[in-house]
Amino acid sequence: MRAIIFLLFVVLVFLIVRFTINRVIEIREKQRLAEVNRQKSQNPEASQEMVRCIQSGVHIPKSEAYFDGENYFSSEQAMRQYHASKAE
Repeated sequence: MRAIIFLLFVVLVFLIVRFTINRVIEIREKQRLAEVNRQKSQNPEASQEMVRCIQSGVHIPKSEAYFDGENYFSSEQAMRQYHASKAE
C-alpha cells in the first residue's frame, strides 16, 4: 500500500514540475515576441524605402525626402539649387 501511495506522490510531483516548466517556457516566449515587436515599432525607419537626392546623390528615407512631383531631394535648398540650375 505504501508503494502505491509513494508512486502516486512521485507522479503528482512530476506533473507539477512539468506544468511549471511548460508555463515558464510559454511566458519567456511571450516576452521574447513582445520584445521583438517593441523593437520593430521603435525603429520603423529600419525598413523604410530609401530614395536618392537628384541634386546631391545622398540616399535618405522616403518619408524625410522632399518631392517636387518628379524628383526626390534631401532638402529644400537642394531642390531650389536643382531648379535654379535647370532654369539657366
